[in-house]
Amino acid sequence: MLNLYLKSLEFPRLMLAAVVLLCLLSASFWPRFTFEASSDTLVVEGDADLAYYREIEQRFGGEEALFLTYTPKNGALFSAQTLQDIAEIQAQLEALHNVGSVFSILDAPLLDNRADGDLREASGLRTLRSDDVDYQRARDELSTSPLYADLLVSRDATTTALRIGLSFDTQLENLRAERKKVRENGAAVDPADDIEARYAAEKLNYAQQREELIAEVRGIRDAYSNNAQLYLGGVPMIAADMIAYVKSDVMNFGLAVGLIIIVMLYVFFRRIRWVVLPLLSSALTIALLIGWLGLIRQPITVVSSNALALLAIISLSFSIHLIVRYRELLNALPDQGHAALVVETMRSKFAPCFYTALTTIVAFASLSSSDILPVEDFGWMMCMGIAFAMLVSFTFFPALLLLFKRGEASTTLAKPLAINLWLSHCARHRSVPILLFTLGLAVVVCIGLYRVSLDNRFIDYFKDETEIRAGMQYIDEHLGGTVPFDVIVKFDPYEEEEIDEDDPFYVEEEDNFPEKYWFTPDKLLQLRELHLYLEEMPQTGKVISLATLDKVARQHNDGEALDAVQLAVVLEALPTTIREQLIDPYADPFSGEMRINGRIRESGTLFSREQMVQQIREFGQNMGFAEDEVQVTGMMVLFNNMLKQLFDSQTSTLAYVLLATLAMFALLVRSLNLALLGLLPNVMAAASVIAFMGYAGIPLDMMTITIAAISIGIGVDDAIHYLHRFREEFDATGDVREAIKRSHASIGRAMYFTSLTIIAGFSVLAFSNFVPTIYFGLLTALAMLFAMLANLTILPALLVVHPSYKKAKQQAI
Repeated sequence: MLNLYLKSLEFPRLMLAAVVLLCLLSASFWPRFTFEASSDTLVVEGDADLAYYREIEQRFGGEEALFLTYTPKNGALFSAQTLQDIAEIQAQLEALHNVGSVFSILDAPLLDNRADGDLREASGLRTLRSDDVDYQRARDELSTSPLYADLLVSRDATTTALRIGLSFDTQLENLRAERKKVRENGAAVDPADDIEARYAAEKLNYAQQREELIAEVRGIRDAYSNNAQLYLGGVPMIAADMIAYVKSDVMNFGLAVGLIIIVMLYVFFRRIRWVVLPLLSSALTIALLIGWLGLIRQPITVVSSNALALLAIISLSFSIHLIVRYRELLNALPDQGHAALVVETMRSKFAPCFYTALTTIVAFASLSSSDILPVEDFGWMMCMGIAFAMLVSFTFFPALLLLFKRGEASTTLAKPLAINLWLSHCARHRSVPILLFTLGLAVVVCIGLYRVSLDNRFIDYFKDETEIRAGMQYIDEHLGGTVPFDVIVKFDPYEEEEIDEDDPFYVEEEDNFPEKYWFTPDKLLQLRELHLYLEEMPQTGKVISLATLDKVARQHNDGEALDAVQLAVVLEALPTTIREQLIDPYADPFSGEMRINGRIRESGTLFSREQMVQQIREFGQNMGFAEDEVQVTGMMVLFNNMLKQLFDSQTSTLAYVLLATLAMFALLVRSLNLALLGLLPNVMAAASVIAFMGYAGIPLDMMTITIAAISIGIGVDDAIHYLHRFREEFDATGDVREAIKRSHASIGRAMYFTSLTIIAGFSVLAFSNFVPTIYFGLLTALAMLFAMLANLTILPALLVVHPSYKKAKQQAI
């Protein structure tokens, strides 16, 4: 294979034409490349809790919702002009496509403004839309109402919120159910029907519609910004803003990173060709991946967007190693022709680059075993991208280089790098102290690993000055919290009594709500106890359930709970429209379930979501409920499950990654001992990055949790190149210390250039407004630094003290 490849280098123009043609073909699919901004990217596809969440969502009429706050600048919330503005906003929102419902302060029934008419008639209850409503009484009622205070109106009566319910995508849900059935059966009923393609297309369409809808809501909000302060919040907006920041970072910081890399490459190599070739190679690699993603209609998510940046690193690393090797040969073989130098460069670097690509693919392939779809996508995207990087580096790079004239010998190449000289000296003559220091560092690293946390908050993903964080903070402080969760309590279901119409005592009577008898004071008393427990939790904001309505009823019943008869009378008296608003979302007699809906104050004290869920379940069991009779669900639970499963999948596949990487090492260096030596420093480097996160208080989230795979992938690249060169130098000299000295002077230079270039480039991401991007940039830079130091200190120190190399030295003497 290698000989056939080297033979093909005799036709550089043909090879270049083939690459350009492939790139043009790829470019035809670029318009189909998209970013996905749906909240589905925050959950685990196939999670049992997700299936339960969707079941509850359908049963109680739950829907994704946005919240638009409105605070009039004149402070008069309950004025005719302000209410007119809110009515206009509500009408515009209701007219938007994909908006299912809008509930505002104008729709809240006013019990204290009740007309004298019969409650059975909808006209018996006034709202702020009524002509003869008393605004002052409405203000006092709504701002103190157990139901609407801190939800629809702030307690100081200066802020209100409109709840924008998003339409339920029936077609997407039907396709999801159909796909699930096909996956369970193992085959489609119609083999020609590609359910996966139809589901992916509909999901992409759904995400694009959500993104457009949020943009339209923002447009309506901005139109009223002169009269009021308005904030937009909700889980769909969080998901949309996360991907919006990622897209912005790709555009804004992509250029900045590119400019820094250009400067660094020119400073290191002082030749335009050594700037152009790496940049074009990286650009072609990314272009091919984008074309491939467009071809299969695979969108980029917040997690998988990292693939583009990492591919730039890997492609740049390949190019720098090729450049350094070509310059070495140019100095060592001044009489050799340009074509011969290029061929020798590609021949000598083919094996280490090939095994580097394989080991890095193995590291990222571990992510493909994750149950989290965006992480799984990220894993296989990286595998495909690395294959593209290898292809471009060994076709486009040499083909274009062969079209250039022979380079001039470097005047700076013979001048050693001061840092490499120092690291080489330490590794050769201070190997024991280095290894003792490494043992001590391992203890510190273990403590740091123990301190790593999975506790995440959406609000911490955004900087203080960003619009989304300001909105979340405002909703937390004035309107009861941002992230929703549900507690479902299971009772015996309602069963309709069989009616014997032949019974002589049977009297036919109309009963529009026969299940009202399922609602008993005993059930409400148990529900109230759990409701009060949730309200007392420091991290919860507004909590609503039938216990809230019970509290309203007590206010109109001298502080006493309604008895069974009173409860049945009140439920019968409620108009259907009010019952649909206040009863149906919180109770389903036919399933026997009651729902408590709560919201989390994200801006409060950091807490463990998993611990909170466990505390709620334990409290329910202490009340006498069975383990499966109190369930916690909602986006809070699903997001926490995603982080847990991602962490579990990463730890469970770690052994696979290490064994596969060890096998690759052993194949390359033909020695299991040497392979172990190459692996240990890089495990240490990767662990050090994670430990740093523990000490710095940086939690593992859906982006930073991939840092372990990234660190091992980067570190193994360096180790493979170093060990490959070390074996060559040791075979030539028979002296381990001399081999290390020469390896540092040659391959160590490439490792230094690669690491410093990428560290400088990715440090620019620290200026992003999206905190996970900041962490990703800085932690990737840190991983590069740790990998370089580990492979230029710990690895050669292990080689010095390794018995086989000591024995070889004695035999040589």
